[in-house]
Amino acid sequence: MSSVAYWSSYPATSDRLLSFIGIEIHWAILQYVIGLPFMAFIALLLYMRSKDIVWKKLAWTLAKGFIIVFAVGAATGTASEFGLVLLWPNLTEAAGRYIYFPLYMEVFAFLIEVVFLYMLWYGWNRFSPRSLAVIAFLGFLGAWYSAAMILSVNSYMVAPTGIIPAYRPDGTYLYAEGYPKIAVYIPKDIIPLLNITALQDRAHVDVLGTTLDAVEVAIPVKVVQQLVREAWTGTILKNSILANFVNKTTVAKLTPDTVSVLAAKLGVPSAALAGQKTAVDMLLGVPVKNVLDYILITTVKHIGFATITFKSPVFPATFIHVIGSALTVSGFTVLAGYALRLLRMPSEADPEYKRYIEKTFKFAAVFAALAIAFQGFISGHEMGVAIAEWNPEKFAAIEGASTHIVSLSRLLHTDKIMPLIAYGSLSAKLPDYDMIPSNYCKCSLAGTPPVSDCRPPIFLHYVYYTKIGLAILLGLYGLVIALAVVRNRKPRDFWLKIAVIAPVIAQLVSTLGWVVREVGRKPWTIYGVMTVDVARTFNPAPTWQLALVAAFFISILLALIYVVYRLLWVPGKAENHV
Repeated sequence: MSSVAYWSSYPATSDRLLSFIGIEIHWAILQYVIGLPFMAFIALLLYMRSKDIVWKKLAWTLAKGFIIVFAVGAATGTASEFGLVLLWPNLTEAAGRYIYFPLYMEVFAFLIEVVFLYMLWYGWNRFSPRSLAVIAFLGFLGAWYSAAMILSVNSYMVAPTGIIPAYRPDGTYLYAEGYPKIAVYIPKDIIPLLNITALQDRAHVDVLGTTLDAVEVAIPVKVVQQLVREAWTGTILKNSILANFVNKTTVAKLTPDTVSVLAAKLGVPSAALAGQKTAVDMLLGVPVKNVLDYILITTVKHIGFATITFKSPVFPATFIHVIGSALTVSGFTVLAGYALRLLRMPSEADPEYKRYIEKTFKFAAVFAALAIAFQGFISGHEMGVAIAEWNPEKFAAIEGASTHIVSLSRLLHTDKIMPLIAYGSLSAKLPDYDMIPSNYCKCSLAGTPPVSDCRPPIFLHYVYYTKIGLAILLGLYGLVIALAVVRNRKPRDFWLKIAVIAPVIAQLVSTLGWVVREVGRKPWTIYGVMTVDVARTFNPAPTWQLALVAAFFISILLALIYVVYRLLWVPGKAENHV
């Protein structure tokens, strides 16, 4: 099966494609919202230190760019959120029920951005340089705060808090023992009703510990996914896989009043169970969703409703990696703008204008080089380590650890050093893609889920190495340009022309990285918890309507490019320089 056919074999193909287009366009814009105000803040600090008007002019240009992209970013963000609600309503419901806190706090982050953005705009000629620097600092802090809130949720979707991977760096695979698993807290008033021995033997559930009101257990993701599927399709316990583990002997001894009290805790009115003859029948008539909700609410309470997403094991690496990406894209974009100014600099240009362009080009070159160095050597490394530890299936796919493809890592011999880089041990081994069971997410106690292979698609290997190759070339270019300007040498036109296309390459690298991240956790929307067929709407729109929405997103991006040209490029031409 071809790579495209394999990707499209997953459920909700058109919905996933539209979400990718909308979110990717939003992310392409959002990187400037994160990066430009930070660059403006640095420029203002340079102005305060040197009193050179060049830095204040640069800060104003960057601030204008920030304001323009923020407005369009808000529009695409709103459209993307509507898309999530309409296309993935069950995912939205789950998020609003269990991991709502960062999404709620993101509203305040947005308000911070708006307040200080317009203070920067309207107060530019009214505030002192120190005050402007403080406003710019709070402006980029609001953008980074907003990113942290959203990224905590996305990190939870990539690696939920409590996930236990199925691979150890010494080469041990734990799929036969039911891994990967997720740790949850089951309320103690439910525990007596379950056959714990059967859960341990047949479902590979592990008891991890106890608290005052709950028992912490590790449940295989294939069981969790099946329970979530049953919950969102209206299944009752009688028809659920949980029916196999109900301790019917214990339940039979319960009085109807006791069952009614338990049902009330589960959110089921006693009238809904009326007509059932026995306590067993009453319990088996309870919807799976109510039982699962009781368990998840208890889990969130124990982990922390305000911290559960931030405790995702990949969140810290995700946050610094995204910040690094935004700074890199912003740096190379600013570099491209001033490189184009240098290329089109008329010989009779005003000396002050020439000095402004040369100094700002130097600033952008050094900033871009530092940003991509941070991205490659620090944040990128931390992101890779997090992937290797918490999502070994994706790690095996991106490293091409399979004998069925032409592996670039084997050809380049990076497979020899990658275990050391990822796991920090000379004895570590790469997870073998071919040794990962293709059905490790399928629950044998239930019907066949609508996926043919649980593993991330192997074509991610080529996507990832294309990304790495382009990033290395971009980094080398950034180093060359930075060394030239630090030595006060004007780069030749050839190098300046490359600078003009550098932001396109930077955006492409960022996009490919996002593909690896998102496609790498399929077939889950929340890794190990909810699959795309469960998350999507039960009333999907026809493909042609989705195509119209995609065209709307693309038209917004084109409109932004034109606005940037009219409001930033045209006024800054040499002939318009004042």
